[in-house]
Amino acid sequence: MVLLKLAIGISLVLYGTSLLINTATILGKKFNISDFIIGIVVIGFGTSLCELVVSIDAVLKNATELSLGNIIGSNIANIFLVLGFSGLVQKIEIPKIKNFDILFHIIISSIFFLIFLFLKINFLIGIIFIGTFFLYIFKSFYKSDTSNDNEEVKLVNKLSTLSFNHPIKIGFPIIFFSTVLTIYGADMTVINAIEISKQLGISEAIIGLSIVAVGTSLPEIAAGIAAAKRKKIGLIFGNIIGSNLYNILLIVGTSSLLNQFDYNNQNLLIEIWLMFISVVIFSIVIKYFKKIDKMFSILLLILYFIFMLVLYSKNLTPL
Repeated sequence: MVLLKLAIGISLVLYGTSLLINTATILGKKFNISDFIIGIVVIGFGTSLCELVVSIDAVLKNATELSLGNIIGSNIANIFLVLGFSGLVQKIEIPKIKNFDILFHIIISSIFFLIFLFLKINFLIGIIFIGTFFLYIFKSFYKSDTSNDNEEVKLVNKLSTLSFNHPIKIGFPIIFFSTVLTIYGADMTVINAIEISKQLGISEAIIGLSIVAVGTSLPEIAAGIAAAKRKKIGLIFGNIIGSNLYNILLIVGTSSLLNQFDYNNQNLLIEIWLMFISVVIFSIVIKYFKKIDKMFSILLLILYFIFMLVLYSKNLTPL
């Protein structure tokens, strides 16, 4: 029953986020917002909404390590799983990505890594993270062109058509509804993930790194696969970079403003190192590689599977 409730919770999160992404993308086209902004800001935020509501809800339920595990695990999954599954669908010709976005991604990840190891994430750091997040969003809007590449808007269903034709009456209310649905699903997910961790003798941090992290990363994976099928490769990398930045700056920042934000960083020591290494590898790939083929994609998926096996073998305890 607990597993069923967990599955229902994750399903609600996924459906709510999917609805949000689709509607936000349609509205972006309606108001002539560029694909770059849609990928980094709209889709990046939409796919990270799962992590946001799950992490805040976990902190409010005094499960901060589940929250941090979810964020760290999601950033790892965003790189290994999104690139892995996207590359299986379509050989990825790596697009030209601005040095600023590459550097900003690795610098923010490094700062989070060092703070996690040597300091304590607190209220002040949270404020700095949130401020940096809004500065990044402002720069993304300010420096990007506002053309939509003259691409014809594809309205895949009646709901999309209504959102495009009536953005105020239909589009924005759908965004509100999808947000509420996502939050409700996240609440169900956190409650039952904590219950599973107690029943199996697995720490909340490990549950956050695995079940919840993969579940909340499914929107990024789905968005990556969809972008690969449409050969919108830039959206894949924009979504990964955007989602990882949202997870650290907005989600960690917002969560750390809560009084209950307390954790033991030793419980996530290996995982934070893996997150940092994965970001370095990702940065090298997008800077110096020309393509990601199926063999490399399979390798990424195998490495992630090995990581999961090691994670559980080291943390499962006899009941």
